[in-house]
Amino acid sequence: MTLLPAPVRRLLRAALPLSCLLLGACALPVSRPPLQHSYRLDAPDVRTAPLPQAVVVQLLPVTAAAGFQTAAMMYSRSPQTLEPYRDSRWLAPPSRLIADAIAAALRRQPWVSAVQQQTVLVDAPWALHCSLQRLEHDVHGSRGTVRLDLTCELADRHGRGVAAHWRFDGSEPVAVNDAAHFAQAAQVLLDRAVDAVVQHTRSAVQAAGTSAAAAGAHGGAGDGG
Repeated sequence: MTLLPAPVRRLLRAALPLSCLLLGACALPVSRPPLQHSYRLDAPDVRTAPLPQAVVVQLLPVTAAAGFQTAAMMYSRSPQTLEPYRDSRWLAPPSRLIADAIAAALRRQPWVSAVQQQTVLVDAPWALHCSLQRLEHDVHGSRGTVRLDLTCELADRHGRGVAAHWRFDGSEPVAVNDAAHFAQAAQVLLDRAVDAVVQHTRSAVQAAGTSAAAAGAHGGAGDGG
């Protein structure tokens, strides 16, 4: 057996710890950013009966209260706090998702001929405006609650002013306090809120049509007399 020269042996002993450190550094896990989850809200399938005449509805942009103007999914641990989920977001600001859901639901109604949002093609006789006051996950205690607060006004542009005004203030319990269950509960609440929008809008349009028909009949009777 041939022994290496002493200087070579000393060099190898000195290099061995360094090589181990280099190999260990190569084996360290790579730090990656957390996976971002995006959640959306869809329009419910609301069905209503037709009316004698279809109308055009102008849907104004849904406004949002402070804290709900971005795509952040907000949760609260106390009445005075509001924080965003770190790794989960809405696909777009919730005010936009709600506006798109309302528009899609109205377009499916047989008494709506068109819903105008960004582009105005005709002078719509009806204008709808909604304001998002709250869409948050209340995580007080072991069981959480999702809350949706939405107010709406419907204006008759043919001189009748505000024809209807209502508020949807709903809550839905969740078994698990996480973003996925938050999104599921928010969808349940949005289904109910959009159904209320459709029903209130139809009732106002129907009432206006009935009044117009009665006025026409009364005027015709007066002319005949």
